[in-house]
Amino acid sequence: MEPLKQKYSFSSFEEAIAFIERVAPIFSRENHHPKITNFYNTVEFVYFTTSANNRVTELDHKIANEVETIYQSLDYDS
Repeated sequence: MEPLKQKYSFSSFEEAIAFIERVAPIFSRENHHPKITNFYNTVEFVYFTTSANNRVTELDHKIANEVETIYQSLDYDS
């Protein structure tokens, strides 16, 4: 099974970093940390559970959905 991936684009490096900072408490709260890659204005999260032989679990989906909801609620045009 492939890892669960989410990729997000922003208008600047600063916005990308601010997004990582905004969603980081989710990972800490769940004690479940994805692989995070940031390149300039792009952030990618790769979710999998090491204790489940690197498979995607329900917790991965839960966290990914929560991150997606936050991203969809952002309004950088104002």
